Amino acid sequence: MKFEREPYEAMHIDMTPMVDAIFAIILFLLVASSIQEALEQDLSIALPSQGKEVKVKAPPTRPMVVNVRYLPGNKAEYHIANEVMSVPTLTSRLSRAKVMNKEQEVVIRGDRNVKWDQIAAVMSACAQAGITKVSATVEVRDAK
Repeated sequence: MKFEREPYEAMHIDMTPMVDAIFAIILFLLVASSIQEALEQDLSIALPSQGKEVKVKAPPTRPMVVNVRYLPGNKAEYHIANEVMSVPTLTSRLSRAKVMNKEQEVVIRGDRNVKWDQIAAVMSACAQAGITKVSATVEVRDAK
């Protein structure tokens, strides 16, 4: 028994599902990459204001952000990546980060209502961990 067919049948591959999958992956990566930045900005902290904006030549490479949030009763809450921790836990976390990265930097985001002692506790934890590159953030107000 012999089947009849064209001498040359072109194969056709539909690329539409593959293109849709690639666009879905790109969209997922774009959304997922912006979540980490949103997590750091999630806390409602009122930063102190500063007169002028400081110009930086090159941005620092992935500093560890420590948020110091004001609680009623002149208490503070310490956060790293939205994880609440005490000062001793903060010190051990900073020590581990220093071991992993010798050039580890720390940025302190302190609420304007927290006492200086609570910010100094974070700075002391950085010193105990051996981290020397410590900075604090402020809100820049418009100079008029």
